[in-house]
Amino acid sequence: MFSEIDRDKITLDLFQAYFDARKNKRNTINALAFEKHLEANLFALASEIIERRYSPKPSICFIVDKPVKREIFAADFRDRVIHHFIYNYISPIFEKSFINDSYSCRKGKGTHYGINRIDHFIRSCSQNYNKDCYILKLDIKGYFMAMNKLLLFDK
Repeated sequence: MFSEIDRDKITLDLFQAYFDARKNKRNTINALAFEKHLEANLFALASEIIERRYSPKPSICFIVDKPVKREIFAADFRDRVIHHFIYNYISPIFEKSFINDSYSCRKGKGTHYGINRIDHFIRSCSQNYNKDCYILKLDIKGYFMAMNKLLLFDK
């Protein structure tokens, strides 16, 4: 089904995904454990993908209090590698359809870019800080955990 060229491409892409996944996670216990046997882990993931045996591990759930109390589900590090692997394939396809002011997890759309865009909008709205303008920040408490996911999946 897959040629050796496909296997090599998948393996190389997994190495890139690993380097992407370890940013800001380099010294976590899961990342260090994965890195200890890096090549073996990546070759095993490549085999699981090629043989269609890959299955994500259970997420780790914990609560954070700041900025607001919320439940976090963190993927196992090997699954983070797969997330980046998939992202690197589908990002070019979806990137074209996103609006310019959607920033989460997008290359070139970091904090500084967002700050500059907000500054541009405030200056435009306030006529360069000469009249009042307003910003609405909205968070619906517990929305993600309470929303009907079956309805979402049906769409």
